[in-house]
Amino acid sequence: MRLIIKFSSIEKAVPISYFINKFTIQGFFYYLFLLSEKLKYKHEEKGIKFFCFSDVFMKDNYYYLLFSSPSKEIVNEVYSVLKKLEYFYIGYTLFKKESVKKINLKIGKRIQWETGSPVVVYYKDRPFSFVKDKEWDVFFQRLRENAIKKFEIFYGEKIEIDEIFDRVEFKKSVSIPLQKDERKFLIFGSTWKLLEKSYVGKNERRFYKFIMDAGIGEKNSLGFGFVSPKKDTS
Repeated sequence: MRLIIKFSSIEKAVPISYFINKFTIQGFFYYLFLLSEKLKYKHEEKGIKFFCFSDVFMKDNYYYLLFSSPSKEIVNEVYSVLKKLEYFYIGYTLFKKESVKKINLKIGKRIQWETGSPVVVYYKDRPFSFVKDKEWDVFFQRLRENAIKKFEIFYGEKIEIDEIFDRVEFKKSVSIPLQKDERKFLIFGSTWKLLEKSYVGKNERRFYKFIMDAGIGEKNSLGFGFVSPKKDTS
């Protein structure tokens, strides 16, 4: 499940770069967790946190942010908290909530996705970079292994997936500057025009539904690896 959060700036024309980074958005969602009795300790749990969010984007002078999770409880609780808020902070910047909408996307016999935030995969104890690392097979092998691992932890059952995607269109490599406290560092990732599986069997649909909502690759709870159905541009 996922949420579409629409909001506006209290000040005039606040640039996205002024308030947005992965940690401030993650902090915003952790704040929403704290306002929920069911989720208030979720951010303190060890291990994988099963949620993801997109990059912020603008349309018609409004900001949009997408949030997703394979856990209905997480999505429903965040939705309930947001419904009660009229204003909220991301970092130190105040925004007005315009709307929040809950949607549940389905998986059909074929999937065509595009990325809504960079995909991060670790290789040799560092983020995989298509600039430095030329081994595409390694990238998709790590992507597949990570997706299966998360699915098996979440559901407590085994699954076999031979090839996670069978047609892809690369967009670009990116480096994302991050800062946590006084520490500054770069995360390398990649964005994709198309991630396609030409046929999804019935026994695979729950797996693809899971990774669509949980995010692909690593650092999903920091807003990496968000995917959405590809927009029809024909």
